[in-house]
Amino acid sequence: MTPASLVLELVERVWNGGDLDGLGDYYAPTFEHGDGTTSLEELLAWHQQEARTWAGTSYVILDCVGNDEYAALRWRATSTHVGPWGTVPANSRRVEWTGAHFFRVDGDRIVAMDSVTDRYDEATQLGVELTPPDAAHEDG
Repeated sequence: MTPASLVLELVERVWNGGDLDGLGDYYAPTFEHGDGTTSLEELLAWHQQEARTWAGTSYVILDCVGNDEYAALRWRATSTHVGPWGTVPANSRRVEWTGAHFFRVDGDRIVAMDSVTDRYDEATQLGVELTPPDAAHEDG
């Protein structure tokens, strides 16, 4: 299985299918995540929290590229807000946002993952009013 086919299967089975028991079929017991290390237990807890916040989440893959060691996905998600998201209470709004995931695969397991998500778009669709910080202006 190539890294790209592995992560596409992960998206269908776990992200879209909700089979959280399948996480161990795709990830190493611990893996690099951002600037640190994450365990399968921590990843499972994150997915469980997401399920309490979002219902009916569906991911559509917009692009997928890979080689013998890496895979990258650009995706669009849609979901309904059913539980608190930080300080934002549930409001039953249907929202859509985009993001990308970058994976490194060793053998048949993901050993590193990083991601970016358009949280600004997600927040504004939920009715959050975001105000940029005041910039200090100096006349030169």
